[in-house]
Amino acid sequence: MRTRIDQGIVEGLFNDSVYKFLGIPYAEPPVKEKRWREPLPPKKWEGVYKATEFGPVCPQKGGASFDLRTIKQNEDCLYINVWTSDINSNEQQPVMVWIHGGGNLGGAGSEDAFDGTEMAKQGVTVVTFNYRLGAFGFLAHPDIGCNFAVLDQVAALEWVANNIESFGGNPNNVTIFGESAGAQAVRNLLAVRRAKGLFHRAIIQSAGFEPYVFASESSYEKVKKVTDKMFDRLGSSNLKSLQQIPTNKVLEASHEFSGVFPPPGQVHTPANLIWNPVPDGDVISKEGFPGWGKDVPVLIGCVENEARYFIKPNKSYTSETLKNMVQALVGPVSKRVLQILNNDNLTIYESLDKLFSTAVWFEPSYATVKRFEKLERNVYYYHFARVSPGGNRTKELAKHTSEIRYIFGNLEPNEAYDERDTNISKELQHAWITFAENGIPRNQDGSVWPRYNSKAPYMTLIKNEIVSYPLEINQLTQVIHSLRKGNI
Repeated sequence: MRTRIDQGIVEGLFNDSVYKFLGIPYAEPPVKEKRWREPLPPKKWEGVYKATEFGPVCPQKGGASFDLRTIKQNEDCLYINVWTSDINSNEQQPVMVWIHGGGNLGGAGSEDAFDGTEMAKQGVTVVTFNYRLGAFGFLAHPDIGCNFAVLDQVAALEWVANNIESFGGNPNNVTIFGESAGAQAVRNLLAVRRAKGLFHRAIIQSAGFEPYVFASESSYEKVKKVTDKMFDRLGSSNLKSLQQIPTNKVLEASHEFSGVFPPPGQVHTPANLIWNPVPDGDVISKEGFPGWGKDVPVLIGCVENEARYFIKPNKSYTSETLKNMVQALVGPVSKRVLQILNNDNLTIYESLDKLFSTAVWFEPSYATVKRFEKLERNVYYYHFARVSPGGNRTKELAKHTSEIRYIFGNLEPNEAYDERDTNISKELQHAWITFAENGIPRNQDGSVWPRYNSKAPYMTLIKNEIVSYPLEINQLTQVIHSLRKGNI
């Protein structure tokens, strides 16, 4: 099946009632003299471009949460993928652009959990894409620049604006959504002036929240300091020389200085990661949200056992590790937090999960919802706590990333899920798609998810069913939030 875009004719696949166009370049390859440069628009081509397989993923040493579906890695990685049930430009379907996670170190738009087939069957045009990772996308240096991955994300949205009608999509109804580092990207795009008008709804899943109370924000100076160390390791800080260094050598140095290795006696948390977007006053605003149109609503939330993605139930953790993490995450209120955890009669592992999940996700997400409401924005807050049979068996429960397969309708492998999971998946797809259609998430019975209102705070709880639920802040979250507000 073929359609025409700005660059020329593309030929995709058609099966299971869905058109699939895979591996379309949305920018010129950022290689050689284009390494650490703003992405350039893709060149036009003669003839027909075969968009029938995923393009290479960006160089990485792990970080993907699911099957990448390709073994090709290359700096030539700026490719976009589209799923749609109709390629008639008059269809004007809602467009949903997924930004993948992976700690800004791994992952790709090709991961099997992100396959857009099931969502496309329901009348939306689904888009995924790759962006530069690690130091390739996130270093910061005054002679070179920064936020190259963010510029990639803007370039992908510009490609969507220019071409999505050829895939049945409406360029004036684009939802950006992402999880983990992808959610961080969504949050940052709210602060990117040149992204304004390129999206009309935003969904922030399990990241992209207010800064942690226990760690300094990612800053230009912080990333620049590590960039200097990496350049010392590579033997040059001259851009032309750096552009000639082999990809694998840069990748090794990027990984070495990435922050994935936790301090002695602690466990790794996302706060340790170095390669992040930074407010530079140019690409990303240093204050405010100039990319966020007043009429752009936000759906935001997290999952019950986020930390269990990072700390595994089959590993042993000591009381010393727990004490170290309490000190690292909530130092000024360590005694109170240890008392709360002890009173809950939890195992060391359960205590680590509760501490880690609350300090890194629950409290920052709560603070974000409150901030967004004060900005007079329409915000919908959810909490995902469904434990599948597979999650129960592994004791990972509702870990970080666990909601993704439900949203995309890709509950594989089947033995990990049951009929209730299938029903919840259908409900979540419906909520995400109705939000993309008109900015209000709904259940299949037509009931509306509650908009956050601090005077009568409700959220949507997704467990064995989906219900509107009074927003109850547990004692641990309250203590950490008080620390944020300076009341302790």
